[in-house]
Amino acid sequence: MFFKRYWIFILAVIYIILPTDLIPDVVPLFGSLDDSVLVILGLLKRYLDYRKEKKEDGV
Repeated sequence: MFFKRYWIFILAVIYIILPTDLIPDVVPLFGSLDDSVLVILGLLKRYLDYRKEKKEDGV
């Protein structure tokens, strides 16, 4: 259950720990863009899960 609920968080932690990067951060603007997209996708997933739970609760 833990992995099913927090899989995106676990992947984000692994992504931060690993030294490899999709686009190196030394590239201006685009280096941070891929990191930012991951954060935004993680937050969006949490928000959608929250809305789904609220809808199931009938609130």
